[in-house]
Amino acid sequence: MDELRVAFANVAGGRLVGPDRRYLAEDRTADFGRALAGLAPDVLIVTELNCDGDQLEQLSAAAMPGRRANVIRHAWSDSHVPGVDRLGVGIASPYPLQELPRIDLPNPSFEMLHWSTGDRLDWHEKGFLVARGDFGPLGQVDIVGGQICPVHMARSADGVEYSYAEGPGRAFGQEMTAYLGRELAARGVQRAVIAGDLNMPNPGDFFSRLGPLELADGFGEPAPATTPDGRSIDRVFLTQDLLARDAEVLRLPGADHFPCACRVTSRDGGRSPLGAIREQDLTRPPTRPGPPAGRRTFGRG
Repeated sequence: MDELRVAFANVAGGRLVGPDRRYLAEDRTADFGRALAGLAPDVLIVTELNCDGDQLEQLSAAAMPGRRANVIRHAWSDSHVPGVDRLGVGIASPYPLQELPRIDLPNPSFEMLHWSTGDRLDWHEKGFLVARGDFGPLGQVDIVGGQICPVHMARSADGVEYSYAEGPGRAFGQEMTAYLGRELAARGVQRAVIAGDLNMPNPGDFFSRLGPLELADGFGEPAPATTPDGRSIDRVFLTQDLLARDAEVLRLPGADHFPCACRVTSRDGGRSPLGAIREQDLTRPPTRPGPPAGRRTFGRG
């Protein structure tokens, strides 16, 4: 295998959202599974995973049918999703995975007041899993999957919303990614795919370098929207010896984050990253390999 198909998705504990943007009570893990099956991954990264049950096994079985998956999962924080107690991160692949110590990210030092109500809240812990795999001709690659703190959900006491683009939010982003870089170096990470819910309007400002790692944006510019409200916060970055090709965002109706995927190859002067956006039809089974109808490209051409 000289390429690796990587898919990643924030599944909100298996919940979709209604017209009012509130989470619905019904567990729709099967819908996420059907969407991920259409992306046909070799590696699956899941954020906001319900870690108290077998959700990762359900998703990996749907996404990689007929392939027995090795799974790694860790819970990180109490859940904001109805019907789910704890949320975390999972990684699954049919290829053997060596689990390295997880990375617990620091919380912001500034107070979190809910952006709408002004109520004081506690920051939910976030972090990354690190899984080392040997992927045949592609060689050893570290899969780093996780989620960072959504500072945009908070505001200051005088009503100013926080952002990674400026002020205390930007300072925290620099502190947090510097910490992440040090932790990756301590684990010997040199050749890696880093993906997940980065919760930033400008992730390239922070993820172009993590400690000694120089990273490339797997989506290019302009980056595609990965949420229904047009943000591009579910992202993939790679060390410079790897290349992301055929990046894709699948617009799953009702999801507050869209599943994403790309093909990872060795950087050898191949063609530039391309991508597609697809609307998943939940009324029929997903199709397997082959270009989807209505494909439109994004990224560098």
